Amino acid sequence: MMKKNTVSIVLMLVVFTLVSTSLVSSAGNGSPPLTSGQEDWIYLPSYPNYSPMGLPDFDQRQDNWKARQGIWRFVGGLWSFCGPTCLADVFWWFDARHEDPEGYPGDGNDSYPLVRDFHAPGTPTPGPCSDDHNFNNVNDALTPWWNGRGEKELVEQLAWYCNTNFCRYFFIRGFAGTYSQFLEKGAVQWITDAGLADHYAVESYENPSFSMIVDRLQQQDAVIINLLFYNPSAVVFKTFLGHYVAVAGIHPDGSIALCDPVQNIMNPGPSPAAHNDASVVSYDVYPVNFSSPVPQVASWWIEQYYTLGPLCLGGVAHYALIISETS
Repeated sequence: MMKKNTVSIVLMLVVFTLVSTSLVSSAGNGSPPLTSGQEDWIYLPSYPNYSPMGLPDFDQRQDNWKARQGIWRFVGGLWSFCGPTCLADVFWWFDARHEDPEGYPGDGNDSYPLVRDFHAPGTPTPGPCSDDHNFNNVNDALTPWWNGRGEKELVEQLAWYCNTNFCRYFFIRGFAGTYSQFLEKGAVQWITDAGLADHYAVESYENPSFSMIVDRLQQQDAVIINLLFYNPSAVVFKTFLGHYVAVAGIHPDGSIALCDPVQNIMNPGPSPAAHNDASVVSYDVYPVNFSSPVPQVASWWIEQYYTLGPLCLGGVAHYALIISETS
């Protein structure tokens, strides 16, 4: 089954009868999140060198990271790099765990191979040296995305590995986003190419339970979830599209804190490019509803996840990719 940041033209025509604009062509407003007092919360730990807040919260709204072909050209393109952006969050965080704790972005020190220095052409930011944790090693505006051709920094390299928008198949057009099979395969290949295949495990789950996510966060594993958008007002297709988010923290009683590549509800001020600094995060916190409207697909969901005009869309947690360190 194809998963799901892609959609057929027929489905999109139905969606366009329900809404007048592309679902993620703007940041969206979202519903007001909960506050996240620390009592009983489980957050991935911070590393003061390169992940000073915990899991990074990189933003997908950069550098032409859109699907623009086929039906998407009629809506100005669809931001579609949520999969590789979440994977960049995760790999950066693991890499920071193993780097010099006294290091800093731009020190020229790259001692762990999970994130590499892609030698962005712009001035090293913050510098003075080019290294793997420069902000413009996440993305550099001087190398705009062009279907995988040309120079690429971290997120774009991962998009190529994960075949986002089917960028590796130039004669296939009109697909948006990253199939779950390609996300998993790209993650495995990235780890293997870094020479770390014996040190990490990559697992995927359909219909992941909330308790499993709690358990994996307690073990300091990294979790990426694909949320299907749920429209309770739809006549035919109540679930459509899909959006990857990374889990920064979780509360066993039923709340979750997300690194969302397209929403920044708790910290809306910084620009998308500002989030290339791993200290700039927005951990958006939501209550979880355990009465899923589509129990055959997901056992839990975020009831008020995304605001689109007059619609309040839910997010149905139907898939999880979990990356854990084994040695």
